[in-house]
Amino acid sequence: MTRPISHLDVPAPKLVDDLRALVARQRAQRLAAGVAAEARHLMDDDAPWSRLACDHPEHCSCDADYPGWTPGAIA
Repeated sequence: MTRPISHLDVPAPKLVDDLRALVARQRAQRLAAGVAAEARHLMDDDAPWSRLACDHPEHCSCDADYPGWTPGAIA
């Protein structure tokens, strides 16, 4: 089916509004994807990160360095 050219002819302000709406949707989608990626990262297994400190004691400390100490405990 062939459409007449008049179906494609839209006022410039309408075209500008449509393009702005498209850009806004794309930005929202990118933001949502970033938020979702961060949420997935926060739910990652923390064990590899925790092992990093013990695997590199020259740069970090680990629980074994402070026997009997409970973080946040009031003595």
